[in-house]
Amino acid sequence: MPAEKQDYLLRLIEELAQLLAQVTKLRDGGRYDSALLMVLHAQERLFARPAAEFITRPVEDQVTLLVIADSAANGREKCLAYARLLTEAGNTYQAKDQPALALGAYRYALHVLLLAQERLPGTNVSPLKERIGSLIDRLPDDELKNEVQGLLVQLQPPPAP
Repeated sequence: MPAEKQDYLLRLIEELAQLLAQVTKLRDGGRYDSALLMVLHAQERLFARPAAEFITRPVEDQVTLLVIADSAANGREKCLAYARLLTEAGNTYQAKDQPALALGAYRYALHVLLLAQERLPGTNVSPLKERIGSLIDRLPDDELKNEVQGLLVQLQPPPAP
């Protein structure tokens, strides 16, 4: 991969980390709507396009937009970043006392991570599994937790012959 593309990804990840820190600060200050707008801005930076061009698309299409024309490792990093943004949106909805929207954001983040693993075979699954485990802990429903934990089994590499 060309060094300039790798440098771009590193700068993007760094910028997203700064935006996430701002989201946390806004949320902690009770400025929930501003925090959610910051999440949307960060998503636009990640997708490199206005929200109107990706937000209404199915999650499968959104993941495709993130990983297309990129290495598997970079695609995985972008999907992890997207899941972090969705998780922060969920945390903000939770703080705003909107648990249904929070749950939706957490489920969406899980879907992104599971699709990333499916579409990027052979990449390091540890970061994906860690994020999925973290999201499972945020789900209120034991039945849903069990269902998602069952999906984690799919992330296990097949046994060696």
